[in-house]
Amino acid sequence: MTFSEYMAAAKAAVTHVRSSVRYRGLNTAGGWIRDPLNVPQKFAARIDSKIQGAQRSAQYQGRLVGEYYINEMEKLARDTNTGNCSELTAVAFNYLKARGVSPIDYFAVFRGSWNHAFVILNRDAGVPVSDFAKWSYSAVVCDPLYDRAGDAGFLATWYSRMFPLKAADVLHRVG
Repeated sequence: MTFSEYMAAAKAAVTHVRSSVRYRGLNTAGGWIRDPLNVPQKFAARIDSKIQGAQRSAQYQGRLVGEYYINEMEKLARDTNTGNCSELTAVAFNYLKARGVSPIDYFAVFRGSWNHAFVILNRDAGVPVSDFAKWSYSAVVCDPLYDRAGDAGFLATWYSRMFPLKAADVLHRVG
């Protein structure tokens, strides 16, 4: 695939998430601003998501495992019609995977009190994750929480707190 094809795939994934999960990002101000007339429904969806998420976490006693985690997050988003970055990224990741887009990486970045999840398309696995300047040149970011699809180089501007990146930030990779 060419860079523009990866970009088109990322945009399609964002559109898919927007049409699949009604109440997105209720842990952000933007999530509450969207659909301002549906605040009661948002509260109900958010509470349902928190309860179901806690119940599912209690049933699962293992550690965070890539593909299993992604599938569970997608199910939670679809079952509750809401999601934050992890759930929305899981929906986008599986959408891209089902369409044969590769390589794709599910990034789950935890930095103390700040964390975020997003998909990276076309990252060269031969380049260390920490060498952002080298791999970001040809990679595309898909961040459905913020309706973003763009050149991966924008990550440095959008999420400066996550640098330097670490190999452990890649939760799962296809391709």
